[in-house]
Amino acid sequence: MSTQQRFDRLGERAWGYDPAQVDDFLDRLAAVMHTTTPPAPGGHADPVAGPGTVAEPVVDPADVTDPVTAEDSAASADTAGATDADREPDSAEAAQRRRRLGSRQVRERVFDRVKGGYDPGAVDAHLDAVEDELFAREKAAFVAEHGARRWEEHLELLAGLLLGRLNRPHGERFRRPSSHRTLGYAAADVDVLCDRLMDALRGEPEVDPRLVRTAVFRSAQGQRSYEEQQVDAFLDRAVEFVLAMRP
Repeated sequence: MSTQQRFDRLGERAWGYDPAQVDDFLDRLAAVMHTTTPPAPGGHADPVAGPGTVAEPVVDPADVTDPVTAEDSAASADTAGATDADREPDSAEAAQRRRRLGSRQVRERVFDRVKGGYDPGAVDAHLDAVEDELFAREKAAFVAEHGARRWEEHLELLAGLLLGRLNRPHGERFRRPSSHRTLGYAAADVDVLCDRLMDALRGEPEVDPRLVRTAVFRSAQGQRSYEEQQVDAFLDRAVEFVLAMRP
């Protein structure tokens, strides 16, 4: 593990990202970035296994589902902040997927908070840039292997799923928390972001992913709230779509 301090630390009484977790994750990402070879027609390199092996695509169009189903929400909650050692073994395929590091793993990574930790804003900005680069590589590799038409099919399906959610009325876009006492995201705040995202998708040739990445919602309960996991799953797919739309 690297002992270099990569980011400024907050004051002793301020809560920042756990430096050990951040450094470990960045070391793993550095290995991915340094071993990835440029994609070539007919195949592409697996950034973890090394050159000459075929990596999984960013998202197989056949696997695209509603980004806010219960299954997606549960998967996001279970894996967002866990390390490989924290997870229970299941299938060989699932284990292989978890060994990979790609744009989605960067987007979903959550770090513990400690006093005097790394400045979250600086870490998040760095990881956003890394995610952008990884996604561009993954997109190029997918198109090289499967063709531009299949990528367009993926975008069309993903756009339909996102717009289906965005077109719902205010207060009805996502489900409520399971208990009226459970805190969720303020529905009014989420609806404002959804309206801004809808306007951006309709009127701008290229949407800034920071519109979604930097979103902050107040906490609320009962009918004034949306379930956090479901909203997070939707926002994850929204960022993916915005990145995928880049030329």
